[in-house]
Amino acid sequence: MAEQQFQNEADTGRDELLQQLLERMFSLMRHVQRDVSVIKPSLSHPQARLVFIINKYDDSGISVKELARLTSVTPGAITQLIDALIDKKLITRETDTADRRSIKLKLTSAARKEIHQFRKDFFSSIAEKFNVLSTDELKELVSLITKVSPEPVTKEDMP
Repeated sequence: MAEQQFQNEADTGRDELLQQLLERMFSLMRHVQRDVSVIKPSLSHPQARLVFIINKYDDSGISVKELARLTSVTPGAITQLIDALIDKKLITRETDTADRRSIKLKLTSAARKEIHQFRKDFFSSIAEKFNVLSTDELKELVSLITKVSPEPVTKEDMP
């Protein structure tokens, strides 16, 4: 009986630690997003998300239908976001050379430059947040996170 109570208390303590971890992770990402949005406030979060997804398709482009599927957003809502991005001269609509009935969305060179700058700003913000850790502490943190999430993240997965 005492062993069961000890296990329940241990589980409660572990649950509380996991809750604190989640709160800290979300807080960290919120602060980084805020820092970066202060630097480049021209895009809403949904617009920025679309730009990064479209960027993954380089020169081939992506259809509105595929973009809607990947984001779980209706084609109508995607169209509104796309129109705003076209107005900002960040993406273009181009006829698919393989199927003239199909339209592909592609990034402009201005958008590619903005993505490059955003990545630099994002990394700088993250680096600043982690300056409180020594190199050894940072290595330990990376090791612990790798235990939880062993699959490597590709450069394309990063913002």
